[in-house]
Amino acid sequence: MRALLIVDRLFAQHERAMLERTSIGLLDEGIETRLVVPDLGIFNTTKLGILAPQIKYKDRGLAFTLKIRAANIIRELTSDRGSPDWDIVHAFGGQSWALAHELAKSLNAAMVLELWRAGLIPRATQFVKNTPLNCMITAPDKTIVRAAIDSGARLPIQVAPWGVPVPSVPRKILREDHGISIVFQSSGRAKTECTAAFDGILDAISGNDNIHFFVNLHAAQRSALWSRAKKANALSQLTLIDKIEEQRDLALNADFLIYPDTIHEHRSLLYEAMGNAMCVIASTAEQSTSLIENETAAIVHRASPTQWSNTLKDLISDKDRARTLGTNAWAQIRDHRKVSTHIGATVDAYSQLVPTAV
Repeated sequence: MRALLIVDRLFAQHERAMLERTSIGLLDEGIETRLVVPDLGIFNTTKLGILAPQIKYKDRGLAFTLKIRAANIIRELTSDRGSPDWDIVHAFGGQSWALAHELAKSLNAAMVLELWRAGLIPRATQFVKNTPLNCMITAPDKTIVRAAIDSGARLPIQVAPWGVPVPSVPRKILREDHGISIVFQSSGRAKTECTAAFDGILDAISGNDNIHFFVNLHAAQRSALWSRAKKANALSQLTLIDKIEEQRDLALNADFLIYPDTIHEHRSLLYEAMGNAMCVIASTAEQSTSLIENETAAIVHRASPTQWSNTLKDLISDKDRARTLGTNAWAQIRDHRKVSTHIGATVDAYSQLVPTAV
């Protein structure tokens, strides 16, 4: 079996590690892959080289250029392998769907859509309804399937839970000989929730020079967080990190992950943080089945600075509870977020679409 994995700009920037794991995992299962990625200049989506060769495409252009862009990709595929025969086109990121559809039509291939956030459900419903292609949807978590059912959508959907590597033993957080470090991860699109969490964390760490706060630059720009930190006289405790997903070694060595998003986007960084035994404080448990209130994470139900501040203060003062949440999170990810499970579910989806190619 052969599968093209086509990725949009946002997904390429945020989920490089997951794409690498998926490509290698499919290769281990005997599925040849090519990554079709946006041409972002010197940026390379993965570091896998010949194991998962990349074809770059122009992701900006008018609708009528889709056929031309698809033809260019197919031409490069043909010159690369000498054969235009591909069984699956798997689209990651909503902005890649139209081009992926054009590719699948031209290649006479089946199509898989990765439904990584609930906001894409209405579009996916119309997409599946209007396409003549053999199509299936994969979702990284059961919450997406529940959201689709609740919305009344009838979709050919299957859970392929994203998996992450997990250390053999849980890392100890909040060590007595180290300062406390906090990572703030948010898209910044839900501005009210984002700023409420940010203000609450600033209040909780105010005056404590032993605590440092790392913030995703994208969220800071979207929700004007820098000016809020300046107003709170907290700039000395704050570091902005550009492309935090690409600097995971820094983020995953922190003690706390603050996760205020309520727009049901799935990011593998959350699962890697939990797998590294970080203590997660999240806005709602409904975002992911891995977030279990008072077991694997502390949950803030009201988008108020006071609630965020009190939750963090309580965990800083009760380090044993914070460590327990982190250890439980590690065990949850170890048991339920295996990379092999994700690959197996993806292969199963492919096999249902193209059983003769297995």
